[in-house]
Amino acid sequence: MKTHAAPSSAVGSRRRPGGYVLLELILSLIIFSIAVMSLARTLQMAIQTSSVLNRENDIRMGLRSFLEEVRRKPLSELTQVYTDPRLGVTYNSAAEPLTLKDRNGTVLSDLYTLRVAVTYDVGAEQREEALDIYVYKKQTQSSSN
Repeated sequence: MKTHAAPSSAVGSRRRPGGYVLLELILSLIIFSIAVMSLARTLQMAIQTSSVLNRENDIRMGLRSFLEEVRRKPLSELTQVYTDPRLGVTYNSAAEPLTLKDRNGTVLSDLYTLRVAVTYDVGAEQREEALDIYVYKKQTQSSSN
């Protein structure tokens, strides 16, 4: 009597039921979709941050331009208010007399502190940024300096 031995490949491997393959596929798709959603959320946050930084950069450039424009005006026009509707900000400037003395103790005249500020909203919070510079303007000056 002869006995047949089963082939070695058939003994060690069993066929998995089809439901487990489907379950593994569903789990891998869930993990992949979570990773894609996390990546999309990160990209959305990066775009929002970029938008905020671009707006703040535009505001600072506007502040610098406003400063350059105002400091060239005569003394009587140094105090100004300008609202930029595109950015939703308000720029304002004010000049105050500055008292400085030289080495000999002599008071230097016609010096002013020019303060240029911008106020804007970030969400519910109101922010202000300002620049202060010293300017020399004669009282009787009619042309730009």
